[in-house]
Amino acid sequence: MTSLARLLVAAALLATVACSGSSGGPDPGQTIQPGPQRAKLVARAGLDPCPATPTATVDGGMPDLTLPCLGAGPAVHLAGLRGPLVVNMWGSWCVPCRKEMPFFAQVAGELRSQVKFLGVDTDDRSDSALDFVAQVRPRVRYPSVVDENKAALIGLRLASAVPSTVFVDAAGRVVHKSLNSYTSVQQLRDDIEHYLGVTG
Repeated sequence: MTSLARLLVAAALLATVACSGSSGGPDPGQTIQPGPQRAKLVARAGLDPCPATPTATVDGGMPDLTLPCLGAGPAVHLAGLRGPLVVNMWGSWCVPCRKEMPFFAQVAGELRSQVKFLGVDTDDRSDSALDFVAQVRPRVRYPSVVDENKAALIGLRLASAVPSTVFVDAAGRVVHKSLNSYTSVQQLRDDIEHYLGVTG
């Protein structure tokens, strides 16, 4: 094999390795560990703390999973969540997620006293997720949890659909699952009114 051929093979192998990680999936070697660097990223992101959640479950509710908070606050027991609540599955590597996140940030701010919001950061790296959240305008204030293995997506039977959004009523029941990305503030508001009865 000539030197040029060896070089081309090596380049092809490197490209294959690079593409295999392009989904943004967790890389244990790059995940931010607790410490000053993570604390700085969390502070810059400015997310609200994750809520304390009861251990009680409800038929037709969120999956019986407990996921760590992306920012500050306790781990969240998804099955203990009660609404009206909007749960958005997202990842910093997901282009449609990046496009729709400002709509969620705006509506969450406008309906803050009436509807709770929770993000589920999926198949992502903490540093990438926190860095992305810090750049969204208007600012994302509602908390997110970390779902490295897509357990929430699987539990909700959403396959690998990211972005996707789940609407949870006051009793904790999942009343709707949207597998489409949102393209406007009004579209999101319309679904909140239709599925959760909140007009705002």
